[in-house]
Amino acid sequence: MAFVKSGWLLRQSTILKRWKKNWFDLWSDGHLIYYDDQTRQNIEDKVHMPVDCINIRTGQECRDIQPPDGKSKDCMLQIVCRDGKTISLCAEILLSYVFNLKSIFYLNF
Repeated sequence: MAFVKSGWLLRQSTILKRWKKNWFDLWSDGHLIYYDDQTRQNIEDKVHMPVDCINIRTGQECRDIQPPDGKSKDCMLQIVCRDGKTISLCAEILLSYVFNLKSIFYLNF
């Protein structure tokens, strides 16, 4: 199993709605795993995109969310999961992540 994409993304916390920097790994088997930092010691959560994800929203499609200070809504990404959870993210270079996430998401269809 290999990385498809790794790097820093801003993630909005679920309770306080604050933006936090997390290290993300997208694996070739479709797992998106995020950690406290790039040492990958503490997993915060993981999503198996082909199984758990029902939609990926980008830019203006992102609902009920404001981007972090100094960022455009065009840099936003939301992963909507079957269990009702929505993971809100902000990337420096969104297109790269969107392409990789959507290609893994649509492999199942």
